[in-house]
Amino acid sequence: MLVHYLCMENNVDGALILIHELNKNNFKVNFPVDVIGMLTAQGRPLDAYRLVMGAQNDLSSMNVVDYSVLVDGLCKEGYIDKALELCNFARKMGVTLNVVTYNSLFNGLCRQSCLIEAFRLFDSLDMNKIFPSAVTYGTLIDALVREGYLLDARQLFEQMIIKDIKPNTHIYNTLIDGYCKFGNVEEALRLLYDMENHSLKPEKFTISAVIYGFSLEGNMEGALQFFIDMKGNGISPDFLGFLYLVRGLCAKGRMEEARSVIREMLQDESVLELLARVNGEIETESVETFLFDLCEQGSIQNALIILNEIGSMFFSYKRASASSTLKPMASCEEDIQTVSPNPLPSVHQMDFDALYSKMTSLCSLGDFQGATALAKAMMFGFPKK
Repeated sequence: MLVHYLCMENNVDGALILIHELNKNNFKVNFPVDVIGMLTAQGRPLDAYRLVMGAQNDLSSMNVVDYSVLVDGLCKEGYIDKALELCNFARKMGVTLNVVTYNSLFNGLCRQSCLIEAFRLFDSLDMNKIFPSAVTYGTLIDALVREGYLLDARQLFEQMIIKDIKPNTHIYNTLIDGYCKFGNVEEALRLLYDMENHSLKPEKFTISAVIYGFSLEGNMEGALQFFIDMKGNGISPDFLGFLYLVRGLCAKGRMEEARSVIREMLQDESVLELLARVNGEIETESVETFLFDLCEQGSIQNALIILNEIGSMFFSYKRASASSTLKPMASCEEDIQTVSPNPLPSVHQMDFDALYSKMTSLCSLGDFQGATALAKAMMFGFPKK
């Protein structure tokens, strides 16, 4: 109880001293294994690690579940070196690690872009008689695609199929999104159909990824037809998917079709939930009503400005245009674009008609950056009704 109390009071050093002193005087202390899980759950895996490694010879039995919980906590906090050290210690203590433990290591290594180390560890699974799971492959495939190594990701996917491990929806989504980023919509569609043949249903993310792929090619006819086909199957895109479609149609001057898409967008449950969050986070009138009014007035370009602003508020990760060729294995740098907006005008003393007129004028002059700034000012400046 004292050891447990000291740990909960952030005094791990005191707990270790107590354990060592009592054991030195032949008072055998049962190491409080449950405290490992509690410390990890509290976001203190490093303290739990210090407790385990500090106690070492005074440890009571810890099983693979106890070690796996701590390994996972260390990996999530970025302490990969300590997680690997703990695994080596567990093996010395006669504990056989399982695929769950390794999956935590893969996730931690991939999150830090340590792909070489991750695949060295992956290659060691056979030697340790550990069979990779769908989670194992999904983690590695996701990391490869994220870093731009799509060919390697596809090879790993094929290896997974050969081993008769069934891919899940997440793995298909990752590859479909990757192919769309690199402008290979044809291959993405093949994967989509293969996914359906394996009785897996596409998700909103899947649909949005393909729409983005078509948009990247400038093929808005294909994007619109795909949207219509998927809608017939009862599947609609997420907010970003709708946004890509509206952007592309507006860029082609197909304003009436863009208006129809916005109308459908404003009936989608997931989009309405997102707009409700906008209403909750900023003091403004109903964004849904605002967009609907712009749509009915035929102000599609202005509606798009508002949608772009909402997208920038909630989606820090955007499907930025990718190179038409895969990155070389030696380089995986990511470009970050920053936009410095013009100073926002004051809207506190302006009415809606004046702002609307100003926005229309900016759009007609092609000053979409200024119009975006004005839209943001409108969203933040108008009080809720």
